[in-house]
Amino acid sequence: MSVDSMRDYNWPGPFQPYDHQLETAKFIVNNPRGFVLNEMGTGKSASLLWAADYLMSRGEVNKLLIIAPLSTLTRVWQDEAFRLLMHRRVVVLKGPAERRRKMYDWDWDIAVINFDGVQVIQDLLIRDTQSGAINMIAIDEASAYRNSKTKRFAVAKSITDHVPRLVMMTGTPCPEAPTDAWALSVLLGNNLAPKFFGAWRRATMTQRSQHKWVPKPDGFAQAFTILQPAIRYRKEDCIDLPPLTVEDWEVDLSADQKTAYKFMMREMAVEFDKEEGKLQAANAADKINKLRQIACGVVRDTETQEYLLLDHKPRLSATLAAIEQAAAKVIIVVPFKGIINQLAKDIAQYYSVAVINGDVPPSERDRIITQFRTTPHPHVLLVHPKVMAHGLTLVEADVMVFYGPIYSNEESKQIIERINRPGQKRKMTLIRLGATGLEWKIYARVEDKAAGEEALLEMYRSAMTEKI
Repeated sequence: MSVDSMRDYNWPGPFQPYDHQLETAKFIVNNPRGFVLNEMGTGKSASLLWAADYLMSRGEVNKLLIIAPLSTLTRVWQDEAFRLLMHRRVVVLKGPAERRRKMYDWDWDIAVINFDGVQVIQDLLIRDTQSGAINMIAIDEASAYRNSKTKRFAVAKSITDHVPRLVMMTGTPCPEAPTDAWALSVLLGNNLAPKFFGAWRRATMTQRSQHKWVPKPDGFAQAFTILQPAIRYRKEDCIDLPPLTVEDWEVDLSADQKTAYKFMMREMAVEFDKEEGKLQAANAADKINKLRQIACGVVRDTETQEYLLLDHKPRLSATLAAIEQAAAKVIIVVPFKGIINQLAKDIAQYYSVAVINGDVPPSERDRIITQFRTTPHPHVLLVHPKVMAHGLTLVEADVMVFYGPIYSNEESKQIIERINRPGQKRKMTLIRLGATGLEWKIYARVEDKAAGEEALLEMYRSAMTEKI
């Protein structure tokens, strides 16, 4: 099929694809099983829907199943399908198991379900993929399947093995290491990867110590040789966006925070001495998290599990200053649940504010996001990184503040892309707040994609001697 044949296709609705979206749709049509590795914000979802509609119109696809993050089912996929393919019947399979199974029996062309929801109707999906009733599956944010040892991976493979068409979509196929590519290649079933993970790791990584592996110089290049067939467009190649400036703001610790921080440092030094330098990574991570919590203004009591609030005025003042300088709305990324509600109270004295974290049900998150995008209030959105939706467009904000660092390189990229997307008209500013050497090391480690076990132990040793 030529590009011209798709250009001549009677595209449904008032929207027409950009060239890169057309090429991506063409790739999906011509490659029954492949990777769409376009960067975030390039319109991968539209390309997939147009390609599926084209194939349905030719009788080559019966039904399309889209597997995606829970937070994107309604606000990204359902909305996009309604915008582009109003003539197609779309069902969102979420909620209690009984409700999902009942909705699955509806008459639909496109069904959308979250990663872990697949297990709930696994038997139905295996039945219908084996029969050919569902003969196309797309996995959005496919990097969620980069660990082949998980039940999530096993469930997905039991279904995708039976379909002739599988599209795996992610802008970050290897967010941490070249080894991330192996499970994705196995799931696609392209036979380009070695049979065993150990062989792939030895081919792409060098072992420096018992727990530390680093990529070989050609490690990531090797990764892309097994992520095939694939198409990739960078955002800068197809979309003109205003510049994004990154600013690092050094803030102070309050007297309360300094006292708590020093106490924790002494405790860490004693434990490290007792363990004769053989501290377990899990214990190191727990202690480092305590230091991070203190720096943010709250610490969790290990006995009562209650959050103890500390004076956090210096960081709060910097946060308010960042909000004040914004030309539009503001998103604040808060790494700990314990401080987010207190911050909401603090900020609410000056600006309208809303919170999105694990305590907020999906329906309420949708309502808050709609208000943020369409009304003057809330002016500030406080979000926990674990529930910040993939695929969301929040270009109403031009300033994003990281109240503290987070470990995941992939999460950091996903969150930043909420504002750095098509439709953004303003210059953007990313502000990273930090008060300790530990926090700045975490920011740097995430940029270097090296937040692994050895890095944790090294940061633990460094934190014990930091000047506070």
